Amino acid sequence: MLLNFIILIIITLLVGDFISVNGVRHITEDYLFTYTFIPLVSVLTGAFQYALLRRHLPRMGGWVLATVGGWLLGIVLVLMPDWLNWRNGSVNFDLAFPMMGLTIGIAQWLLLRRQLSHAGSWIAANVVGWGLLALLTGDTLDGFGLLMLGLLPASVTAAALALLMKQVKLNGV
Repeated sequence: MLLNFIILIIITLLVGDFISVNGVRHITEDYLFTYTFIPLVSVLTGAFQYALLRRHLPRMGGWVLATVGGWLLGIVLVLMPDWLNWRNGSVNFDLAFPMMGLTIGIAQWLLLRRQLSHAGSWIAANVVGWGLLALLTGDTLDGFGLLMLGLLPASVTAAALALLMKQVKLNGV
């Protein structure tokens, strides 16, 4: 969050406190938050996970790209109904969060399946972690929701990865 706010402050200094989009005036920080936060979080998440994984699993070089791709695909799928005017503009987090877990999980699974025999559970762990986020936060993403965004999916996938890695050590793979 801090890094994102620094980026938004720099953007605000460059373009001003308000921006006009399609003739509608918006507060720059509020309008651009999602456009800076999601890519930043996806890159940082992928980089952190890669740093942890590379010690145990070789050939994980595409991990950051897969993570960013999963995040961005999830966002596109979540926002597509709004873009096509299929709903009134409010995101249903009950569906959005599990969708994010599914797209991120599948993108990362494409790399994990080459090295871990039961890597399919990685997709399930992502869906469960993100689904728990939907259960706890409801249809709002306030300060508590942002904290849970950082903790729940990470905790569930960390536990799943620990189990997968334990199987690797037991099997000597």
